[in-house]
Amino acid sequence: MGCIIYPDGWDSDEVRRMCGEQTDKYSLGACSMRWAYILAIMGVLNALMLSFLAFVLGNRQDGLMTEELLAESKGETGEHSIRTH
Repeated sequence: MGCIIYPDGWDSDEVRRMCGEQTDKYSLGACSMRWAYILAIMGVLNALMLSFLAFVLGNRQDGLMTEELLAESKGETGEHSIRTH
């Protein structure tokens, strides 16, 4: 949200003094935006994608664990069961 709202302040007096009178909201006039802002937006998108992926894979892992627990409760032996002698 901050990356979207950030350019709203570009029409302030300080920014106009540094970048020229053509500066307006979402327009920097004579100044330019460097990589930091673009990387911040990419970082936010990356965090959203990775959190969605973690949620999906976490739910999938729960389903796999349930199948293993059901198999062990029925008395079937699997790779992960512990045997006592």
